[in-house]
Amino acid sequence: MWEDPIVEEVRKIRKEIEAECGNDFEKIFKLAVERQKRYGGKLVPSSVRIPQEDKPSPHVERA
Repeated sequence: MWEDPIVEEVRKIRKEIEAECGNDFEKIFKLAVERQKRYGGKLVPSSVRIPQEDKPSPHVERA
């Protein structure tokens, strides 16, 4: 079976974070929020935009 090195790296880091927080979900969540605040400006925004229901996308035909 093919193994993706990026997936393996993410899993390794996830396990390190879980160990650092004692597998406590609340601690993991707080750590994630803290890091998001600290590094938020460096995060890449999603290019996916969900259209609002009252404004259909121009490419969607309505009956």
